[in-house]
Formats: sequence, C-alpha cells, structure tokens
Amino acid sequence: MSSISFKLIKLLLTKIKISERETLLIIHHPDIIGLKLKISCVVRGGRVRKTWVLEQKFKNQSLKITIGVFPDLSIKEASKIARELKTLMAKGIDPREVKRQQQTEENEKRLKARQDITFKQLCDKCEEYSKIYIVIYNEVCV
Repeated sequence: MSSISFKLIKLLLTKIKISERETLLIIHHPDIIGLKLKISCVVRGGRVRKTWVLEQKFKNQSLKITIGVFPDLSIKEASKIARELKTLMAKGIDPREVKRQQQTEENEKRLKARQDITFKQLCDKCEEYSKIYIVIYNEVCV
C-alpha cells in the first residue's frame, strides 16, 4: 500500500495508473487532513476504482466515511463535503447520525405521499374526469 501527498489536479488524478502488484494506492489531500482518494484495483477484470474517503477521529473512535466516487464527485465537491463533515464533528455531532435522520425523514415523506390518496379516491377522480369529457364529446360530436 502506497501513500502520496501532493496538490490534487483532476487531469493528474484521471491519469494515475495502479500496477497489478499493488491493490491499493492512497492519495492524501494537502489542505484537508483526513481527506483521501483511495485508488483500488479490483482483482477480477482489472478495474480501477477511485473513492473519496474522510478518516477522522470522533469521540475516541476512528471514523471512515465514504464521500463519493471520483470523477463523479470533483475535487472541490469532495473538499466541500469533507469540510462540512469536519465542522459537524467539531461541534460534537456524529455525521452518521445526521445522515440516518435525513434518510428516515425522506422515507417518511415518501410514505406520507403514498398514503395521502387511496385507490377509491383515485377511482372517484377518474370517474369525475371521464363524466366531464363524455358530456363535452356528446355536445361536440352529436
């Protein structure tokens, strides 16, 4: 496992190759401590995966938070997200817990939207709609 630290440039990151002997290469962000780009080679198929990861100590516990995949997530976006996560941790808030709360809120919204209308209500609306257009059709065509 190799570890490198230098100014991150998109062109440079896209051209990085990993040898078949190495399975993992880690590039540290020079400005944000803990932000790393992990370049791993999948054994089958020889695919290369580049993942943004934030490794930080939080309440005497080592956290590894996967931020996203490069190049889908740019250097600036990964840095911004890492700073936000570090700010939450500095305030004593666990970012994993925040993510869980956001996911439960989204799930509740989806469930509420599904439960707002019943099948009978949908059928009633369809009947009303069809009655209007049958009357208009009869007036115009007959």
